[in-house]
Amino acid sequence: MNPKKRRKKIEQLKKSGCVRICYWCAKPLADDEITLDHLLPKSRGGTDAVENLRITCKSCNQSRGNSLYPPGFMPQKLMASCPSKCSHKRPKTQADNL
Repeated sequence: MNPKKRRKKIEQLKKSGCVRICYWCAKPLADDEITLDHLLPKSRGGTDAVENLRITCKSCNQSRGNSLYPPGFMPQKLMASCPSKCSHKRPKTQADNL
């Protein structure tokens, strides 16, 4: 996205209620710290539509990469910490009994 288009998208996001706070970590951002993060990454078919963009800090944007999850999110750790009756936990298999 070229700088002119980027500035326009940021202004559109601000008008729609987004403020200069990172969408992921809530860090307050100066204008020169703002990056645009695609909720659905472009590499996964996402677009530059305002509905797919969020204002983020550089750290969160870069650490997320092309993931569909928030920065630092590790589904395996979440599943391991779920109670045994939680729907996120994978079902037991015969391999678990070995």
